[in-house]
Amino acid sequence: MDTPAIVFKNISFAYNGLEVLTDATFSVSNREPVCIIGPNGGGKSTILKLVIGLLTPQTGQISVLGTTPDQARIRVGYVPQHLLFDPQFPVTVMDIVLMGTLGNRRAGSYTKPDKHNAREALDKLGLANLANRLFADLSGGQRQRVLISRALASKPDLLLLDEPTANVDALIEIKLVDILKHLRESMTLVMVSHDWGFVSDIFDKVICVNRHVAVHHVQDITGKIIQEIYGGNVGMVRHSHKC
Repeated sequence: MDTPAIVFKNISFAYNGLEVLTDATFSVSNREPVCIIGPNGGGKSTILKLVIGLLTPQTGQISVLGTTPDQARIRVGYVPQHLLFDPQFPVTVMDIVLMGTLGNRRAGSYTKPDKHNAREALDKLGLANLANRLFADLSGGQRQRVLISRALASKPDLLLLDEPTANVDALIEIKLVDILKHLRESMTLVMVSHDWGFVSDIFDKVICVNRHVAVHHVQDITGKIIQEIYGGNVGMVRHSHKC
């Protein structure tokens, strides 16, 4: 329990020679809810892909749940910003969520525990009644919750979310706030977001990324810090109450 969930030490990464992260050093404690913010192209999604081992840094060391990203991957749930799929393919909600259990074995059909975990994950997100619906027939907010359910089906110790509020309306965003507040009690939560109001309502610490990395407590974030991160004026709204 005392082992940090994520440790980046002097991490640098470049795409085709263009450096996206430079000497990034930070850590995320176990069960600590953390949000990553910054401009487009600043390196936010790159950090998540480094954590799950989809990318390898040019320099530095990464520890995830006390081991390497590759070895820790089975204990990490990942919710991408977008899911590429053929809308004509008749895949159901349950089919999508069961995919989250594939890392638990090498081969074979889904087991009873797999199906139990998938149903439990759907129930947590309020989607149990949609298990047999076609994924293509769902709304954007419902699809986002299905992707979170898929990540939860593996019973992760660390949950990574890349812009979960993208393309969802305000009502769905409020539901996601309640869901993530509940999830942060049982796992380490790391999320990429542009929505400062969403961030300030859930997270205690913010990792600011624009090639370089700076770590702040949420209450210490000021307009000046935001301006430095984004390189210009950015509107900030603090959601301190519900209507």
